[in-house]
Order: sequence, then structure tokens, then C-alpha cells
Amino acid sequence: MLERYGYKNLVAAVYIAALFMQIMDGTIINVALPTLAEEFNVDATAMDWTVLSFTIALAVMTASAGWFGKRLGLRRAFMIALGGFVVTSLLCGLAQSLNQLVIGRALQGASAGLITPVGSALLFNAFPIEERSIASRKVITVAVIAPALGPIAGGTILEFASWRWIFFVNLPIGGVALLLAWLWLRTDDLDEPTSFDTSGFFLLAGGLGLTLYGLSRGGERGWGSTPIVLSLLVGLILLAALVIVELRKRQPLLQLRLLTERNFRWFNLVSLPVYAGFISLIYLLPLFLQNEAGYSPLQVGLALFPQPLGVLVTSQLVGRFLYKRLGPRRLMLSGAAIAFAVGVATARIDTDVNLWFVRVLMFGRGLGMGLFFVPIQSAVYARTDRQSMGQATAIYGTTRQVAPALGVAIASTVLANGIAGSTITADRVSGYQTAMLASALMFAVAGLLTLRLRDKDAAATMAP
Repeated sequence: MLERYGYKNLVAAVYIAALFMQIMDGTIINVALPTLAEEFNVDATAMDWTVLSFTIALAVMTASAGWFGKRLGLRRAFMIALGGFVVTSLLCGLAQSLNQLVIGRALQGASAGLITPVGSALLFNAFPIEERSIASRKVITVAVIAPALGPIAGGTILEFASWRWIFFVNLPIGGVALLLAWLWLRTDDLDEPTSFDTSGFFLLAGGLGLTLYGLSRGGERGWGSTPIVLSLLVGLILLAALVIVELRKRQPLLQLRLLTERNFRWFNLVSLPVYAGFISLIYLLPLFLQNEAGYSPLQVGLALFPQPLGVLVTSQLVGRFLYKRLGPRRLMLSGAAIAFAVGVATARIDTDVNLWFVRVLMFGRGLGMGLFFVPIQSAVYARTDRQSMGQATAIYGTTRQVAPALGVAIASTVLANGIAGSTITADRVSGYQTAMLASALMFAVAGLLTLRLRDKDAAATMAP
């Protein structure tokens, strides 16, 4: 098997199966929140903790993945994470109370936090550096289709089966991925055992947890409210302390000195507005189409689905032909221009918008996003050695987890200020339009940061 199909392709198959399950799980639950609130007889706002607990645990464990990968070996860490995700999905599906579900989701998020960075390290170690654009193309396909399928799959399950199958659906997918990992993945050499950075872990957990809570709830509860101010203030203080502590340690939880390498630092910085802008519109547009334009969740889900199709088109073209010819800088500048233009057009839609027009916009937006995703994935580790890959994927993974929270925080704040106390449709539409324009401006920021990138730093990934 290894000889026939090539080890790198088998690693890609295992990782893609696990990634599909994990990413889809992040969006499939959203459509079920009203149903779950009714099931457990709680206020709908209480259900937010099922999302927040998952997000916080995911972010913390993503940042810790480098240590686990080194301590346990990438193969073992990946299999433990994958097995943990399957078991915790079962626990979530069997939950008899909201508290049980929240705990299950936190454990599920912790497992998910290891899957992506450890799996990415396995993938990029298996592919030669000059073929990383190929590896990225394989990952991008599932990374954009899975979240788009989540709401559609969730709606279908709720219509024909129990809400518990939203979690049970992970069992066969995860079980197959775990079996394939056991059969195909090679045992890797373990590094010398290192002590766990306990202080770094708790500073990270507290800092990220409080900051993500503040960013996620600030728009809803008010940025001036005491809980939000305190959570953001204490969270940022803890994160500042984390930076100081980690830079002084010989064996830190997060090897922040990797950010001194120019290429890795700037690709991380560019990723912040890219993923913030990507998620913020996905947050805003469904709200507008349902609450103001009166479309159903299924109609909205189908209207948004052309976006991953657009990503799929350009990611294939970029991965196969364009990346090695043009380099990441020009591709990403083009992506920023397209995403910004589509964002501005989207910010002009009204309540009488035709969903076919939305589909065209989403497909165009997907074309622009595809020009970002493959170059970022291919080039971010261009100057990272194999020994540092686990730590590098943990840092970049943390960036990718923080960015969506930041994007939603900005979008929700602009939206809340725009529609506060208004019952007039025109005023509410104007509020949504302003928020969507703010989302578009994130790509203008991404374009400006992209100007700091140098193709020569990623030259190794562009070799024929």
C-alpha cells in the first residue's frame, strides 16, 4: 500500500478525513442551538457556551500541540487526538443536560486542538518542501467545503433524525480515519523528553480564554460592561505575561522566537485579517438574509455554498499551475483586491436581494479567497526546519483560532452600534451594510500587509 500510493498521499488521506470531521463539527452545531435550548429547557443565550467552551479549549490545545507532538511523537499524538474526538463526540451525543454537553464540547475542542497542528506537521513532513503547494491544495479543498456543508448537514439531520446524530455522525468518519492512521502512519522518532511548561500553559489558557470570551461576547453585552472590560483587560495582561515568560524559558510551551524569522512572522500577521474577514462576512450575511430579508436557514445555507466552490476552483489552479509561476505575493494581492471588491458589492445589498445575486457574489468571493489559502499554507513554513515544525504549526494554528474571534468581534460591534434600538427596516439595513463594509476593509488591511512579503523567502516552495 505505502509503495503503491506513496506515503505522502496516504498521510494526506488520513489527515483530510480527520480534518473534514473536525471542521464540519464546528459549523454543524450552529443550526441546532435553538433545538438544543428547547431540549434542555434553557434560554437560547445559554447555548452559546456549547460553542464558546469548544472554541476556548481548541485554541488552548492548539497552542500546546507542539509539546505534545514532541513528547508523544506525531503519530501517537495524532491518534490520541483523533480517538479523543471520537469518544467525546459520543459523550456529547449522549448528554442528558446542558452542563454535560458543555463539558463534552470542551473535551471535544481539546481533542480538535491537537488534530490540526499535529496533522499539519505530519503532512508537511511527508511532502518535500517544493511540493507543499500540492499538499496545501489537498487540505484547502476539505477546509472550505466542510464548514459549508455543516449547516446543510445539520439542517437535514434535524429534519429527519434526533439532534444527537449531529455528534454521532462523527463516529463512523473518525473511526475510519483512526483505523487508517493506525495502519498507514509511520512511527516517528521521539525527541528528548522535556518538562511540561505548566506556567506557560495556565497563562495561555487564562489569557486566551478570557480574551476570546471578551471578543465573542463584547458586541452582545456591550464593550463597556464590567464583565467584558475585566475579561479583556485580565486576558491581555496574562497574554503579555505569557510572552515575557516564554521568551525567558529554555523549553517554552510556545517557541515564540520562531516569530523572529521574517517570513513566518509576516505570514502570521497577514493571516489575521484574512481569516477575520473570511469569517466575519459568514457571520453577518446569514443574519441579514434571515432576520431582515426573511429567507429560511436552508435557503441561506444553499446561497452561501457557491463560496467554497469558488475556493475550490482557484485553489486547484493555484496549486497546480500558478503558485510556482507567480509566487505567493502577487497571488495574495490579487486575492485581497477581489475579496475587497466583492465585499464592497455585498455591503450594498438590500432586503429585496435576489439569492442568485448572492450566489454570484459568494462564488466571486470564493475565487478571491482561494488566492489566499494555498499561498499561505504553502509559504508560511518555507523557512521552518523539520525539528521546529510542530511548534510552528502550533503558533500558526493559534493565529487561525484567534483571527475568527477578532473578525466576529469587529463585525458584531459595528452591527450592534448600527442597529441599536432601531425598529426601522432602513436603519437596520444600513447597520448591516456598514458592518459588511467593515468586513471588506479587513481585506484592504490584508493587502497592505501582503506588500511586506517577499517571494524570495518562499523560494524553496516554488521550486519546480
